Amino acid sequence: MRIATSTNLISFNRDKTKTEMIHLHPLYAKEGMQVLDLNFCEMLNPESILRSDDYRPYIQRLSVLRKMHGLTFNQGHAPYVQDRLSLPKDEREVFDQLLSRSLSLCNDLTIPILVVHPIKGSIGDNFAYYTSFVGQATKAGVTLAFENLNEEDEMHRVEDLCELVEAFKSKHVGICYDFGHAHMRGHDIKKDIQTMGDQLVATHVADNHGDRDEHLLPFYGTIDWKKAIQALRKIRYEGDLTYECMFFNQHLPLELKISAIRQAKLVGEYLLTL
Repeated sequence: MRIATSTNLISFNRDKTKTEMIHLHPLYAKEGMQVLDLNFCEMLNPESILRSDDYRPYIQRLSVLRKMHGLTFNQGHAPYVQDRLSLPKDEREVFDQLLSRSLSLCNDLTIPILVVHPIKGSIGDNFAYYTSFVGQATKAGVTLAFENLNEEDEMHRVEDLCELVEAFKSKHVGICYDFGHAHMRGHDIKKDIQTMGDQLVATHVADNHGDRDEHLLPFYGTIDWKKAIQALRKIRYEGDLTYECMFFNQHLPLELKISAIRQAKLVGEYLLTL
């Protein structure tokens, strides 16, 4: 296992703005966080270059930064909405285009995994909606990883995710386990990990106190990380431990955010000893 981080680790600012990932790569590399999950949720900003017709220079710059700093892009995170079916038809079409573009960007940047949120609805609804995207992912050599969510009316049970993955009968489909979401739902994390087995291909590592999605570093909340890591070792999980911990430092000035990257790295190194 390796420690990785979403590019949003220090992207949230005191003034409620967000720093685009292209500006953060050198900082992560300098502090030793060299395995990155590219946060394509930047596309949810209507002014994002990633949703414009002139996005390719941005992608080329990401490629240059990867080579310049010896970075690895281990996965990406697709844009998502809370309830796709509640959107007007034109907005649903835009969202679908952004999801398709995320897959194309994974292909362009040789990113092996794209994390996606199941839509609200049944396993059958998700199978029907995602079938074309699984086809696109297969052609691109990308694995779609379905994430367990955290609301009662969302797909939060790993048993449902396993059934969805099995329905596709494709090696290009798996599960991304979000520890924070599972903890909020009161799940037995060890049991979840055993249930997913080799369908688990990616993670979102974040802590909380069980009542809201705080996105804290491990040990800042109440998850039993020793039990969690040992469960991963027992199923011989070979993927990464990828931070999604963007809120523990968002009120810090930039100068202190650098130390937050260092803290995240130290915590990750400790996780790997458990």
